[in-house]
Amino acid sequence: MGFNEIEISIALISDNSKYICLQRNKFPYKGHIEFPGGKSNQSETPDKCLEREIYEELDIRIKKYNYLGCIKHLYGDILIKINIYKIFKYIGKIKSRENRKIVKYSSDKTMSILPTHNRILRLLNLPRLLKILTVDSFEKNHYINFSCYGAIRLRGIDYNYYVNNIKNTLISQRYSGKLIIDYQYSNEWDDSFDGIHYSSNYIDKLIINKSDSPLIHSASCHTIDDIKSCNEKLYDFILVSPVKQTHSNYKIIDWEGFAKLSKESYVPTYALGGISSKGEDYKLSIENYGFGIAGISTF
Repeated sequence: MGFNEIEISIALISDNSKYICLQRNKFPYKGHIEFPGGKSNQSETPDKCLEREIYEELDIRIKKYNYLGCIKHLYGDILIKINIYKIFKYIGKIKSRENRKIVKYSSDKTMSILPTHNRILRLLNLPRLLKILTVDSFEKNHYINFSCYGAIRLRGIDYNYYVNNIKNTLISQRYSGKLIIDYQYSNEWDDSFDGIHYSSNYIDKLIINKSDSPLIHSASCHTIDDIKSCNEKLYDFILVSPVKQTHSNYKIIDWEGFAKLSKESYVPTYALGGISSKGEDYKLSIENYGFGIAGISTF
C-alpha cells in the first residue's frame, strides 16, 4: 500500500521549562495543541521551512537552532516526516500571527495533545552514543569508564549478575546515564531502570500505546521486515546491524544497507556492528539517515 508523504519542520522553544505550543483551530484534532511549524514548500529545505513557518506562526526570526532528528507518523493514508529542531536564540516577541491560542506545555495530562507529541519530546532524551555491555566485555575490561556514555544497554545480563558485578561499579563511578535492560529480564528486575530492549525475536512483544510510559523502548533490527514491525509498534529507537562487522548469521549490510533501512524506519536508528566512537562512524551514521551509534568492544 502506498502512502501520500508530507515533510514538515517543527520547533521546540523552551520558556521556563515549558514548551511553546499552539492550539489547533481546525480539524482534524481541533482544540489539540501542537508544536509550532508546518509543511515544507516544493524544493524547500527543512531548515528554510523551519525559519519561514516559525516567522509566519510566531512572528519571530530564529537565529540559533539545532537539528535533533526526525520521526515519521502515519495519519490514515498520509505519512508525515517530522523534522525536529531545538531553538536556542530568536529575535522578536512571540505572538500568534494566525490568531491562535499560545499554550505553554509541561507534561500537563489535562491538555489534548497530538499522537506525535510525546514521541517528539522523547527525542530529547535519546543519547547519541549507546554503550552495549555484555558479560564478556565487562569481565575483560573492569576499568572501563561508564561516565562518558549517556546510556548503557545490558545485553544478555540478568538481574543477579548485574547486582553482584556491575551495580557497584556504576555506583562508584557515579554513573548518571540511562540503564536499558533486556525484555526477558524486565519482570525480575528489582532496581530502577530507564528502558527495555527487545531483540529481533521479541519485537512483537511490545504493547502498543506505550506513549505514557516513562520507559524507553528499543529494538534490534536486521531486515526490512524487522523495520516494518517496529514501525507498527513505534519503538523509541532501533539498532540496525550488522553494519561493518557481524557475529551472527546476518550478512554485513555496509553503510548503504544501513541508509536503506534507516530511510524506511519511522523511529531514530543507531548503527551497530564493528562501530567505533573514535573514527568517522558517528558522522557516517548521521550522513546515512541515522541518529547515533552503538557498540560493544569498539567503544
